[in-house]
Amino acid sequence: MKKLFNLIIGFCFFQTNLVIGQVIHDVSSNSVVKEFFISGPYVYKDDKEIKPIELLEIEFIDNESSFTKDDSFLNGQIIRSDDGNHNLNKVLDDTSYAVAYLHTTIHSKDAADAHFLLSTQDGAKLFVNGTLEHSFYSGGGFNFKEEHVIVSLGLGDNDLVLKVPNKDWGWSVRLKILDLETGDTLLKKREEEYEYFQFLNMKLRPLQRKENNMLVPFKEGSFPDLNFDRPGLAKKYLGGDYRIILRWFDTDLNEVNYPKETGRYGYYSEAIGKNGKKLKRSGTLFCTPNDWMGWNNRLNSDLDYFPISQIREEVWSEHREAIRAYLGHQTLKSFRYQDEEVILLCFLHDVQKKGYGKDKKLTPLIYDGDYHAAMKQKILGQENKYKKLALPKRIKEKPKKLRPNQKQYAKKNKKFIRQMNEICEQWIADDGSPFDVVVAKDGNIIFHKAFGSDDYGDITVNTPTEIASITKLFTGVLFAQFVDQNIIGIDDPVGKYLPDFPLDGPNAVTMRHCFTHAGGFYGHGLFGGVHNHWLENTLREVIKDDTVGMRYEYNGMGHDLAGKVMEFVTGKSIFRLFHEYLYEPLGMKNTFHDWDLGFSVNSTAYDLAILAQMLLNRGNYNGKIYFSEDTYNKILPKDLKTFYPDLVYSNKWDEGRPRGIGTNFQNWEINDQKTGEKKFLLSENVIGHGSATSSVFRIDLDNNIIITQSRRRGKSKFGEHFLKLYKLIDNNLVGSR
Repeated sequence: MKKLFNLIIGFCFFQTNLVIGQVIHDVSSNSVVKEFFISGPYVYKDDKEIKPIELLEIEFIDNESSFTKDDSFLNGQIIRSDDGNHNLNKVLDDTSYAVAYLHTTIHSKDAADAHFLLSTQDGAKLFVNGTLEHSFYSGGGFNFKEEHVIVSLGLGDNDLVLKVPNKDWGWSVRLKILDLETGDTLLKKREEEYEYFQFLNMKLRPLQRKENNMLVPFKEGSFPDLNFDRPGLAKKYLGGDYRIILRWFDTDLNEVNYPKETGRYGYYSEAIGKNGKKLKRSGTLFCTPNDWMGWNNRLNSDLDYFPISQIREEVWSEHREAIRAYLGHQTLKSFRYQDEEVILLCFLHDVQKKGYGKDKKLTPLIYDGDYHAAMKQKILGQENKYKKLALPKRIKEKPKKLRPNQKQYAKKNKKFIRQMNEICEQWIADDGSPFDVVVAKDGNIIFHKAFGSDDYGDITVNTPTEIASITKLFTGVLFAQFVDQNIIGIDDPVGKYLPDFPLDGPNAVTMRHCFTHAGGFYGHGLFGGVHNHWLENTLREVIKDDTVGMRYEYNGMGHDLAGKVMEFVTGKSIFRLFHEYLYEPLGMKNTFHDWDLGFSVNSTAYDLAILAQMLLNRGNYNGKIYFSEDTYNKILPKDLKTFYPDLVYSNKWDEGRPRGIGTNFQNWEINDQKTGEKKFLLSENVIGHGSATSSVFRIDLDNNIIITQSRRRGKSKFGEHFLKLYKLIDNNLVGSR
């Protein structure tokens, strides 16, 4: 046995007779591997800091490439799964910074290539017949992406070994074996899907003119010609030829034929293919004075230090002048060539022209979103059609809001507060990411504190961090106000508002589909996300006849599409709506948001707790009502089979889990150490949403408990420490079990 860095090897001991009769898998079966012989966990315990990816490089056992069930000294066991999803946590516990070895035998009737589709949480090494065939580190999650590997198999039985690391919680493996013909077909299909994805992702770009090398800005007198940045793909998928119809609007949304003054101009286009397919695009361009020569400017541009690739702040400071000069050149170049940077020029021009002062919800992206939402209403002839969304109303009852009660609570519960601090401090000491946390009970904040620091500095209770997919819950809560005021219905078809989608039939996506991951979409932030002003036109081409209401696939694109509906009926940027109807009236002072609806909110534990308390109050907070209790009940998680009886889940984890309009059940079931029976920590009725950064948003509806935490990432042993925190809260706020 090898000894590296004072490794401590943690074995699971099992009866050796468990390994007898291991199944041999046939490559021609084109199926998942349902059985592995597994040994481990092998835990890294050295004082030296290690990156998770380095776990792949350490040989925890001798001859790891040829590990088999015959290595009886390893005391392994056989694991089985009918669907091929092997949860290693069930047999090895939730062990951080550890490795497991898995073996299986694959029979091939010929010496030939085979295709492996491999899914793991954090990566793997793949050995076939003692030879390393593939190695990768993922970090994207078990259902993020299958690794497609082509390997050469020999005639007869082939030994396959997987070395699978685990950074933190979530330790799963799935391996599907395909024969050469099936695998080649899959590869071809994926290549075609990727090419079509690139087609849908095409952008319109101004054509370069000989007399003017400014590609994005243009000058007074005439608008530039526009064409797709991938004209070959456009021709292929639009039937061999197409024509582009353009309409132009000035900064006040007057339709114009030519630019007679400098500033913002917006365009709307329809590319109509010979095959009848129609692609819609709109964008923003900037008209410069005729005598402006961008190439003769010399700029310096400042950029705050940000941690990347272990580059220290002092190195950044030492070379600041070189950085400023380089960034200045690149900034000017971007203003000439990149339409995203042109949005900034248009923003500065408009706020100066219209005299707008500083405002948290006045950003280049929000202002551009306002402009194009209003433009869409005008193009579709729907101006002033919809009832205006009213701001949250004042109510006469006594205001229900969070009250700071830390000092009073600490006097009577010193032990609990001491233990909370100890767990949080140990969490940081154990290489945990810095965080702030709020625990509230019956509207009283009983614990509120920040812990730790990183390359950005010390985190405070006022430091916003990315809360990732908790953003989806925010989007659902904003939408609840539209539902409550009878502006948009939960089960309304998207086509009722955006005509690119049908009103009925197999592709009639509803608002509920959008929020419950059943709309036939995939991915996050694709095709420009919610900043694609005609996203619905693109997403209409994504869905298939057998996916809407038939297939559950976790994604953020449905939330972006729901946002386009909310934008259209209001004529405002969805991000302005968040600020006007949630953040400002609730007093969420450290929350900002202008990028996406499936992720990208930056917030603090305290601001999250405000929103949580509003939900716990069933739609009202601090003397204002955001929606009624009836609407509150409508957005709670429900069994999706009630709405979609034939729904099939893309992964085992989500199967059968109720989903609401932004809200999910976040209950936590464990085995009681004393009785061995299953029980829920807190209660069975805990709602909230998960987060890729491991931020926390949980509301115990039965016990009136709120737990929120904001952080940039989970880092090591997140599950272990979070469980300790959760159990402590359960024991003290719910009662001794």
